[in-house]
Amino acid sequence: MLQANGESRQNLEFLGIQYKSLHAIGLDLGVIRGRDIVKNRQKFTILAVITFYLQCGLFVYAAHMFTIQIDKASTSLSLFNQGSLLCFKMFILLLRSDRLLKFIWDLNMLATMANDAEEELWLSENRYSKLIAKVYGIACLGATIASGLLPIVFILYEHFRGLEVNPFLPFDGEFPYEHLGLPIFILNYILSTIYVWTLLGMTIGMDTLFGWFVYAVSGHFRILCSKVAVTAAKIAQDDNHADFIRDVGSIVYYHNKILGFVNELNGIFGPIFWAEVAFSCLQMCFLIFNLNSGTDMRQKPFNLLVFLAISIQLMIYCFGGQKVKSENEALCNDIYYQFPWDKMKPSEKKMMLLPLMRSQEDTALRGLFFELDRNLLVYIYRTAFSYNTLLAAMKDN
Repeated sequence: MLQANGESRQNLEFLGIQYKSLHAIGLDLGVIRGRDIVKNRQKFTILAVITFYLQCGLFVYAAHMFTIQIDKASTSLSLFNQGSLLCFKMFILLLRSDRLLKFIWDLNMLATMANDAEEELWLSENRYSKLIAKVYGIACLGATIASGLLPIVFILYEHFRGLEVNPFLPFDGEFPYEHLGLPIFILNYILSTIYVWTLLGMTIGMDTLFGWFVYAVSGHFRILCSKVAVTAAKIAQDDNHADFIRDVGSIVYYHNKILGFVNELNGIFGPIFWAEVAFSCLQMCFLIFNLNSGTDMRQKPFNLLVFLAISIQLMIYCFGGQKVKSENEALCNDIYYQFPWDKMKPSEKKMMLLPLMRSQEDTALRGLFFELDRNLLVYIYRTAFSYNTLLAAMKDN
């Protein structure tokens, strides 16, 4: 695609947000080989150690507080779940980095074969993806900034009002040597801030990268529908049968490539789909419970912003799965309704059976036991509210 110092690099025209987010934690999305994706190993290792340290602190605190004050435990468990989910996503990304980078390359390479009209369809889908990435990035950035600034705001408020100052971290946790006072508090505060910014880079980079994959596949579906419309118009309007075999061959080839993309999307992200649902159900539960019942008002603005960011994250995955299914259904309808079957020769009708049958193949994105679609999003919210009722009953008892 692009050349830099004699080496090929990915086309990141619509992946700028993803590139910057992952670059902030030491990764380079522009390379074409998986072994080169960790660009800054020292930085990546330091951030990994800090993340592990904070994850342990969150878990220890939540385990200690769960039977004492479930409100505080729920806040720590929510962030612990998000950290665990993102670490799992990062592990899958690194484990399958060769396939992921090749997937980016293949999607862009196929788009270079488009004519001017088809290229506009591809670009329009990419623009939507870029807009969604910006909205999601702003939501996550707001939650991150809030986590870092709110403790300082409350400390300054208590100081200027002449109240007893109670310094607190962006989130509750138990860490070694806390009894040493202010120096350890400052160190933990700095590490907590780095930890949250690391999670920010991971979540924006990986979740919006999946969003781009969905819209890139959708863009190719749109191009394929355009090819179908042009082929049908040649017979319906011009009674031109000379190019039919070549055009149908092009449609079948392009459709095979798209079906391969959908399978690859499942192959790379399948475990992530499962983890997204499993962790997000618990995370949404803890957030809803804390917003409903939490007694610490200092954490509510942060939790509200996190709830918004997680909701958008779930929409990216669930609506992404729904979009892929809908595009394939639209292709099937286009093939059936646009072709003038009454003007076609028997041999041409028979030839069209192959793309028509293949367009009816299942193109769902799956996470082991479920398919990503709008129904799954409703299920996650219903499950989260059910867990919230259970936690409320535990608290009352």
